[in-house]
Amino acid sequence: MPPVILKTLFVQRDGAVVRMHQDTVVVTLEGATLARVPMHLLESIVGIGRVSFTSPLLERCAAEGRSVVRMTRQGRFLYRIEGRLSGNVLLRTAQHDAARSPDRSLAIMRAIVAGKVHNQRQLVLKAARDVADPADRAIVREVADDLARELRKLPSALHPDEVRGIEGVAARRYFLALRHLLAPPIREALAFDGRNRRPPRDPVNAVLSFLYALLTRDAESALLGVGLDPQIGFLHTLRPGRPSLALDLVEEMRPILADRVMLALFNRRQLQLSDFELLPGGAWELTEAGRRTLFGEWNRRKQVEIEHPLLKQPVAYGRLLDVQARMLARAIRSQGLGYTPFLYRG
Repeated sequence: MPPVILKTLFVQRDGAVVRMHQDTVVVTLEGATLARVPMHLLESIVGIGRVSFTSPLLERCAAEGRSVVRMTRQGRFLYRIEGRLSGNVLLRTAQHDAARSPDRSLAIMRAIVAGKVHNQRQLVLKAARDVADPADRAIVREVADDLARELRKLPSALHPDEVRGIEGVAARRYFLALRHLLAPPIREALAFDGRNRRPPRDPVNAVLSFLYALLTRDAESALLGVGLDPQIGFLHTLRPGRPSLALDLVEEMRPILADRVMLALFNRRQLQLSDFELLPGGAWELTEAGRRTLFGEWNRRKQVEIEHPLLKQPVAYGRLLDVQARMLARAIRSQGLGYTPFLYRG
């Protein structure tokens, strides 16, 4: 029997209360029951907006290693409640040593960026097959060639800024391709013209920002699960309050998880303009109904299995971050083994 992939419970009704009743998580609003989910089916609980958690629920989740997270309606992270940190202090000491070592840090940075750019290119090539307009298809294939050129530069990059520069050039070209992977009527209606954030100034970027926040939350949990410190990263510089290592781990997963979900949501017309609100100041935000649609597609994507190229066995997308966190811990522990990113094969 295949292993059960645990799910995330998203609660987004303002005023909702999440509590325990025996072995069941119960969500109520003004006395009415909105949902009942057996605890053993849940990996985590995410509250969006004004959602409350009772103390017995928090204590049970912490004791069993299930994370509880609060986010704003825009997807901004507020706080996380976890149980005792797993792993050992020797691994975290090795992580700090690796981050201070120019050679080891550079090698991990190159591997992360190589994984990200490779996966961006694979997504572009795969999605281009469904592009109907010849002009759009030509632009997308040109971007794929550009990404291949940036990949070839990585082995000779001898300074962190060179690696970050390659990543930045690749990202700009990639987001041009994403625009042309959206059907023409959709991208014109959504006014998507590349990546922007803080705040997102179009519906596509509102969805991307929200999905990236969910992905980062999952990456933090995966790193904590193997005993690594999510704050001490390599590609992302240290900054108070920033989960730099989680952001590192997210990079190779953005194209194959978040960006794929975004393209599916819009190209299949699962999300419409009516699923967004334009706020004062020009920020776009998903409505409650829009977030519900996003959560459904996100959870479906995480259930899909793909063969891991290194393990040579099927792994659900929802487990990839856990696998890659272990790969990263192995690379940090060992002086000889480098980090092997997940390379999507399309």
